[in-house]
Amino acid sequence: MKIVVRVCVVAAFIAGGVLATEALVSGDDGSSGQDDTRQPIRVGVATPDMRTIEDDVSAVGTLRPARVVQIVPNVDGRVTEVPVSSGQRVSEGDLLIQLDDRAARADVAEAEATLSAAEQEYRRFQRLEDTNAAAEARLEEARAAFLRAEAAMMSARSTLEDRTVTAPFGGTLGVIDTETGAFLTGSESVTRLSDLSVVEVSVALPERYFDRVTPGQTLEITTPAYPDETFEGHVTLRAPQIDLGTRSFEVRAEVDNSDGRLVGGMFANSRLVLGSSEGLAIPDDAIISEGLTTYVYTVTDGTASRTAIEVGASLGALTEIRAGLDTESRVVVAGWDQLSDGAPVDIDEDFARDGLE
Repeated sequence: MKIVVRVCVVAAFIAGGVLATEALVSGDDGSSGQDDTRQPIRVGVATPDMRTIEDDVSAVGTLRPARVVQIVPNVDGRVTEVPVSSGQRVSEGDLLIQLDDRAARADVAEAEATLSAAEQEYRRFQRLEDTNAAAEARLEEARAAFLRAEAAMMSARSTLEDRTVTAPFGGTLGVIDTETGAFLTGSESVTRLSDLSVVEVSVALPERYFDRVTPGQTLEITTPAYPDETFEGHVTLRAPQIDLGTRSFEVRAEVDNSDGRLVGGMFANSRLVLGSSEGLAIPDDAIISEGLTTYVYTVTDGTASRTAIEVGASLGALTEIRAGLDTESRVVVAGWDQLSDGAPVDIDEDFARDGLE
């Protein structure tokens, strides 16, 4: 009986397998007779936009005042007056440091008296010569004495002027540590005067850009002090030669600083615009990169096509397209992650790309 039961069980399994196989075969046959059409994938598209493409180069530079000098007295002397303070703005000719000038004033007074006497003597001999009563030799002596007295007076006045230190141009003073009563020598710097109405930025560019840089080109800078602002200037100088050590050349540009916000020594991220042209641009998120291949999906007659492109400069949320598209191309900008080459698509006409507005 056990043998009979085992035979029946085996037979039952075999029968079930046969039925299951027939069912699978029957199902495959039924599906093969149906239509194999794929469902369209809903996508958003946009056409490339014409934009101004700027050809630029970036470099790091340092800001410095357009004019800057160290204020140093011409003569030794004791300070009697310091009418200015650190960081103060001054105009041309303003008094910065006054040295003791009593001896110099006395020398000027003496020189003026000597000059007056010599001039009177010279004029007297001139009048005598007109009446032929003065010898020519005496007249020449009087004239020489007058000229010496005049030179001595000019020297005395110059020495007096040197006791007064004034601003050679309008600008902003640096730190002043000199106090009244201090003794200064003619080699000791009192402070630094900077003209910050215009600041100059100096950058070094690689040799390959030498022929493309000319005075007048626009240069934009940003600084860590004002990270959200851009300051614009213009190139004033391109160095006439290449540095042999770095194979680079210096470029200088001036930036208007009438508000005085920029100061010397600031770090400057510079962007020099070498030229501009018109070109096509599409949103960044439409571009697909796989290894060395860059492409987009375009739509023609309801079908997606994989289209190779050549990208150029970055334009914020857009990227320049140098080859592969034209102004009539319809580029998939949403839903491309479900596409393959030749896939049917359904275009969402209400789709809007803020990046192209």
